[in-house]
Amino acid sequence: MSAQGRSIAALAGLLALSACASLNPMALTKLAGLDPLEIAPEQISVAAVMPVPLRLRTGDVVLHFVMDAPAPYGPIDEKLPLEIVAGDNAPGVSASPSFERIQVARVAEADRARLAAAQAKARAFKATGRKDGKGSIAVTIAGGCRDGAINPGPLMAEIYMRSKADEQYFPLMSSLNLRKLVGDEAIAKMPDCEAAKG
Repeated sequence: MSAQGRSIAALAGLLALSACASLNPMALTKLAGLDPLEIAPEQISVAAVMPVPLRLRTGDVVLHFVMDAPAPYGPIDEKLPLEIVAGDNAPGVSASPSFERIQVARVAEADRARLAAAQAKARAFKATGRKDGKGSIAVTIAGGCRDGAINPGPLMAEIYMRSKADEQYFPLMSSLNLRKLVGDEAIAKMPDCEAAKG
C-alpha cells in the first residue's frame, strides 16, 4: 500500500457513510500526509459535532484495522470500539452550545497495545518489500442514543480528526445530515441514553 492509499483508506468507512456529506478540501491534503502505520494509538482521535439531543457512547465509534498478508505478518483484523470523552478541549472544533455538542472518540488505553501490535506487524510486512498484501484502517459511526426529544428537520453533524495530540483537529466532513443518512425510522428508534445504560 502506498502512504496516500493507506491514508485515504484510513477513513474510507467514515467517508462512505454519506453521499450527502461534503469532504472538506483541507481533508484531502491532510489525509495524503498521514501514514496510519506511524500514528501513535494514544494520539489518534476523532471529534464529532453532534446535534442536540443526539449523543455518541463508548463503542458507538469503531476503528477497524485490517491487513490481508501472509503469515507471520497477517492476517490482521482488529475492531476497536473507541471511548467517548468530553469534547470541551478539542482545539480547532467549535459548536453552538444551544443546539450542538462536541464529542471526542479515542482509542481506549486498554486497546492501545492491540493497535500498536497490529501496526508493528503491518510495518514489518511493509519492510519486506513484498506487494502481495493489502490493508485499510477505517473509522465508522455505528450507533448513538438520544437524551431528549428529537425535533423534525435536518440533524447536521461535522467530523474532525487529528493524529497528534499537540495539533488542532482538522475538518473532515461537513454538512452531514444524519436524518438523510440513516432515515427517519432509524432516528425514531434511537434508544434513550439513560435507558441504554441499563
